[in-house]
Amino acid sequence: MKKLFYLLFLINTHLFSQENKPKLIIGLIVDQMRYDYINRFWDDFSDGGFKKIQFSGFNCKNASFRFIPTYTAPGHATIFTGTNPTNHGIIANNWYERDSDDYIYCVGDNQFKTIGSDNDSGKKSPRKMLTSTFGDELRLSSMFRSKVIGISLKDRAAILTAGHTANYALWFDSESGNFVTSSYYISKLPVWLENFNNENYCKKYLDKKWNLLLNPKKYDESLNDNSSYEQPFKGEKNPKFPYDLKKISQENGLGTIKYTPYGNSLIFDLAKMVIKEEELGNDDYTDLLSISLSSTDYIGHKFGVDSKEIHDTYLRLDKDLDLFLIYLDEILGIENILIFLTSDHGAVRSPSYLNDRKVPSGYFNADKPINDLKEYLNNIYGFGNWIKTYGNTQIYLNRDLIFENFLDLSKIQTQCSNFLIKYDGIKNVISANVIINNEFSEGNYRSIQQGYNQKRSGDILLILEPGWIEYEKLGTTHGSGYSYDQHVPLIWYGWDIKPGTTSDQISISDVAPTLSNILEISFPNGTSGNKKIINIPFNE
Repeated sequence: MKKLFYLLFLINTHLFSQENKPKLIIGLIVDQMRYDYINRFWDDFSDGGFKKIQFSGFNCKNASFRFIPTYTAPGHATIFTGTNPTNHGIIANNWYERDSDDYIYCVGDNQFKTIGSDNDSGKKSPRKMLTSTFGDELRLSSMFRSKVIGISLKDRAAILTAGHTANYALWFDSESGNFVTSSYYISKLPVWLENFNNENYCKKYLDKKWNLLLNPKKYDESLNDNSSYEQPFKGEKNPKFPYDLKKISQENGLGTIKYTPYGNSLIFDLAKMVIKEEELGNDDYTDLLSISLSSTDYIGHKFGVDSKEIHDTYLRLDKDLDLFLIYLDEILGIENILIFLTSDHGAVRSPSYLNDRKVPSGYFNADKPINDLKEYLNNIYGFGNWIKTYGNTQIYLNRDLIFENFLDLSKIQTQCSNFLIKYDGIKNVISANVIINNEFSEGNYRSIQQGYNQKRSGDILLILEPGWIEYEKLGTTHGSGYSYDQHVPLIWYGWDIKPGTTSDQISISDVAPTLSNILEISFPNGTSGNKKIINIPFNE
C-alpha cells in the first residue's frame, strides 16, 4: 500500500510539474531594435502586436547588454548562453584568428556542407561558440525529447540561438531564395520545408511594391522621405517611396527582400510552418523556437534610425506580430506559450544628421592612426611589420615578431595605447594587459572586459566618443557600449506571465538562466556572475 501511495505521489508530482510549465517557448529577437522604438511608433501601432504584448505582458524597461562590441553574433549568443563574449567566445561577427593568420566568420565551418541548395551558404556550425545555450540544456534535460529550432534570414542568428544540440537551424540563402541548413544538423531537408521552398514565397513578395502603409502625414516621428542621410538601392537614384521591388530585385537579386519589411513576413510564414509541421508544443516536453527578425537590421543600416523606411517597417512588423499571436492562440493557446521579445543591439542616429543638429558626433577612419602607429613603432624598434591587422576597433600586434626580438608585449601594448589617445573620435584606448590584470566594475572599461576573450581579442582596443561610428556617411550602424546600442526592449508575454513593469537594471545575460529557472533545468554551462534570475511575476 505504501508503494502504491508513493507511486501515485510521483505521478501527481510529475503531472503538476508538466502542467505548470509552458509547452512552447518562443524567443523573438528583433535585430537592431532600439528601446525607444515601441514608444516612438506607439500611436501608429494597431491594438494588437506590440501593444498587446506590452499591455498583457511584463516589461523590463532597463534591460541592457553589458559588453562591447554590440554586434549581431555576440548579441544573439549572449541572449541564449546567459553570458558575455568573454566566456561564450563570439566576440564579433568576424574576427582575426592568430593561428591561421586570417579572419574567420563566427559560424563558418568548412567541415560541413549545405543542405537545401547547391552553393556554400550552408558551410556553417555553432562550434566556435564555447558554451552551451538554454536550448542545449533543454535538450539535455529531456533526453533530447524537447525540440529546439532556430530560424532567421541570417545564418549566425539562427545558428547561435539554436545552439549545439538543436534539431536544426534554418536561414535564408540569397542566391537560391531557399531556406537552407547545414549537414552539421541533418542530411536532408524535411519534406515540408522542400515544399515551402518550392512555393517561392520570396519571389512572390518581391513582385510587390513597398509603399507607406499609412498616410504620409502619419509619419511625423520620422524625417522626410528621400533624406540626405539614407542609402539608395543599387541602380536607384534616390531612397524614396514607393519602391518597385520587382525592378530593384532584378538589379540586386533575391537578397533584396532582406532590405524590406517582407523579410520579416517571410520569417513569420516559416515560423508558422515550423510550429505546425514539427508539432511544437504538442507533448509533455517543452520545445523552443528562436525567431530572429533580421530585416529591421538591414533596413536600419541602409536608411537609418529616423527614416520613414524604418518607421514603416515597424508598423508592418506590428501587423505581422499581431497575426502571429493570433495564430499561436488558435493552434496552441497563448496560455501554453511563453514568449520573450528582445533585440541583439540597438543603433545610433546618423552622425551626419546629429552634426547638422549640432549634436557632438562623427565618423572615425582608422587609416591615419594606424599608419602613424606603424611609423611610431618603426622609429622605436626598427623597421618591421609590427601590426598584423585592425578590425572591430581592435589592433592585433605581430606577436611572433615581438617575441622573436625578445621584446616586452605588455610594454608595447601600453606604448600603443598612449600614442593613439590623441586622435579625434577616440575616447579611450585600452591594452590587453590592462584588461587581463584588472577587474572593472562599471562603464565602458567593464563592457570592454566582458567583450574581451583572451584567445581571440586584439592587443589594443579602442572606444570611440559618443555618437561616433566607423562607417560610411549614409545609413547607420552599432557596436558601442553607449545606451543607444546597449539598451534594448525585453518583454515577457503569454503562459503564466502577470502584466506589469520593472525599472530594475537587468542584463540580457539574465534571460537564459531565467528560462532555465522557469523550467527547473540546469543553467547554460557558462552562465556568468551570480546567475541572477529576473523577477517575473506569475499568475497564481
